[in-house]
Amino acid sequence: MLGHYYSRCKALIFPGIEDFGIVPLEAMASGRPVIAFAKGGALETVVSIDQTQESRSATGIFFQEQTPQSLIEAVYRFQKIQDKFNPLMIRQHALNFRRSLFKEKIKKFIENKLG
Repeated sequence: MLGHYYSRCKALIFPGIEDFGIVPLEAMASGRPVIAFAKGGALETVVSIDQTQESRSATGIFFQEQTPQSLIEAVYRFQKIQDKFNPLMIRQHALNFRRSLFKEKIKKFIENKLG
């Protein structure tokens, strides 16, 4: 059910702080960009359009303060640039965080450390 809503939104607004950033990843798995507060796990999972040279690889934008004004400015900014986000690239980015890939990377890391 949640995937249904993610796939139909213009963007996910994520004003909170989360350790990992799973909620933004869920939206990105549906190809939707994220408007996120620039703290916590969102910094690990969201690629801001301001952080990349290639805007098509961006997965969202950040706002710097947890204030209504800062969020409003971010939403207005998003509305002006929303056509720069590529849903397929956003989904592809989210797939880099899938469980099976994480398990594979952890396994290789441990095997390398153990020799």
